[in-house]
Amino acid sequence: MSPRYGLVALDLDGTALGADPEQFAPGLLEAAADAAAAGVEVLFATGRPRPCMPAQLVQLQPSWLHTLICCDGAQVWDLDTNTLLWQKALELAELTAVAALGRQLDLPVEYIDAEGRYHVTQSDLDRLLGGRLGEYHRGVLCRRAVPLTVLPEALAPLGIVKVNLPVVPLELYPALTCALAQAGVQGMECGTGSFEVTSPQAGKQAAVAFAAKRLGLDLKAVMALGDSGNDAALLRAAGWGVAMGNAPAAVQQAADAVAPANTQGGAAWAIRRWLLTE
Repeated sequence: MSPRYGLVALDLDGTALGADPEQFAPGLLEAAADAAAAGVEVLFATGRPRPCMPAQLVQLQPSWLHTLICCDGAQVWDLDTNTLLWQKALELAELTAVAALGRQLDLPVEYIDAEGRYHVTQSDLDRLLGGRLGEYHRGVLCRRAVPLTVLPEALAPLGIVKVNLPVVPLELYPALTCALAQAGVQGMECGTGSFEVTSPQAGKQAAVAFAAKRLGLDLKAVMALGDSGNDAALLRAAGWGVAMGNAPAAVQQAADAVAPANTQGGAAWAIRRWLLTE
């Protein structure tokens, strides 16, 4: 019997990865390899820039992985040829509006360019490292942060593919979400107090649709798995959207089904349950 879907799009953090952000969850690599052997295209669609891929993925470089979607769908990479197939950076007006919003609300901001560098002012970097960032995020800043000494708008020629607002007080949510909508950008809550911003032309849904079209497929032929706000639109649009058990309620409501948590091997379980089972 042929698999039910021609493409599986997997989020990384909170989905394909386990408790260790550098290692895959139990059974995931085996399930993905079995799906590929059955003729299914398997790709990862992550909020991470390409230079920040998990250590286990970098080490193994699985032969079945041909496409990688990065920065919340702002980039699509062909791994076989190391070619950037798709990039949707923030336009100057969009970047200007987001930068003004960060200043207005007094929020620390990370501007991520096409090369995966995090442009951060020294004052914002001090605030972030002196706050409650997780260990993984701290490590990324230590490795990838670049001092921002000009107005953020001056970064536009570098291709700002994503903007992180990692520390947003709950009381600012209404003002922030309203202002992001007025700016015409995509703003997604990705964990409590953390927002990620991309071009309105980016997003995992658009990027996966692009990757599927290259294979002669549409989104109804896609099984998508995710756990966060940057996955919700794709989970709604896919032929079968699976939210992880660790996902917030709003993300679970966007999906067709809910799998066990990532740390319980939920992604591998979902692939075998809804893709490979006759």
